[in-house]
Amino acid sequence: MNHRSLHFDTLKEAMAEAERLAVTPVQTTGNYTLGQILDHLARTIRMATGDAPPPKVPLLLRLVGPLIGGRIVKGPAKPGFKLPAGMQAYFWSKEDVPVEKAIEELRAAHQRFATMVELPRNPMFGSLSHEQTEQLQCRHFELHLGFVNDAA
Repeated sequence: MNHRSLHFDTLKEAMAEAERLAVTPVQTTGNYTLGQILDHLARTIRMATGDAPPPKVPLLLRLVGPLIGGRIVKGPAKPGFKLPAGMQAYFWSKEDVPVEKAIEELRAAHQRFATMVELPRNPMFGSLSHEQTEQLQCRHFELHLGFVNDAA
């Protein structure tokens, strides 16, 4: 698995990389297409802003999430975590998503996030500040965009 090492200090930086990839010939090295990855990132931001209802989070993850949330915010996130089936279906499209549609959704979700001061409680990690949520999203972008490489 060829995974690029990325680091973003702000969600604006992460979005710049997503925007660049959306207009660049790319290949992915993970299980998903670029369209699915961008769609996934948009879904997580929409959940963070409360614009999409959260998925049902299993009790174990609700109990452990707040304990590991701080480590994840400080990153980096590691590949290989498997979501429970219900969360997988919520966060990932089974079908490919057109890159143009996915990047538009991601832009809209990011713009909404940028205008918010207070965010709803995270269903897995509990109460997070806007800054903590932004850093969580940065780690998330680093993880998933790391599977996207410029085409050779």
